[in-house]
Amino acid sequence: MNIFSSGGGVQSTAALVLAAQGKIDYPVFVFANTGDDSEHPDTLDYVRDVSVPFAKKNGIEFMIRQKRRLGKHEHQTLLGEIYRRKRSVPIPARMSNGAPGNRTCTVDFKIRIIDKFIAEELNHGGRSVVVGLGISTDEIHRAKIREPVKTRGFIKSIEYPLIDLSLNRSQCQQIIINAGLPPAPKSACYFCPFHSKDEWVRLRHDRPDLFQKAVELERFINHKREAVLPKDKIWLHRSLRPLDEAVGLQRTFDDLENCEDGYCFT
Repeated sequence: MNIFSSGGGVQSTAALVLAAQGKIDYPVFVFANTGDDSEHPDTLDYVRDVSVPFAKKNGIEFMIRQKRRLGKHEHQTLLGEIYRRKRSVPIPARMSNGAPGNRTCTVDFKIRIIDKFIAEELNHGGRSVVVGLGISTDEIHRAKIREPVKTRGFIKSIEYPLIDLSLNRSQCQQIIINAGLPPAPKSACYFCPFHSKDEWVRLRHDRPDLFQKAVELERFINHKREAVLPKDKIWLHRSLRPLDEAVGLQRTFDDLENCEDGYCFT
């Protein structure tokens, strides 16, 4: 069986249109929501208001799933997890040497949620499943060659259908528009340290409320680390400066530095 891991953005929406047109074979799409307080609201609105109805109209299952606390029915969010931890940080915040820190966000809030859905809800134990990721040709460096792996009792293979069709991001957006759908937004958590300089400027300009929340998050992380690592500050911005000092209002239009797994920014 083929499953598409939707990031809720341009490439994933184009893949949904292609699936509806019968050009790629993915009858099930799954969006792993990192949390209504974590994903950019534009992404959540688009998924719920555009992607889900479009999928239903075209006979495609579009499922939204979220991490739950162990042994409980309540959802767990990435933002909540950052605030809960005493020292470690699950996002790739930049260390004092400029390198992104170790992260677990994609594995814990994206990959494992998709794998759990396949194993428990689709009952595919012992069977082979192909998971499609929305990486286009202009991000081909993110398309890692991966051998099939056994996880949660099924064999998982990864495919990149947009690359197989030689589609870039601009072509993906055009596919969406040609289908009569509104342009899809970029997808990412609004506080993701992989944002480019221009993405941060755009957030501050267009969504000052979210930008301020990101500023407060960075301050909180450094405050709780002071007791054990007083000189080891971490930053959300690649300039290694406090976010509210690093981000101006003039756009720079530089490239986006992406997460390498292919489950985000798609």
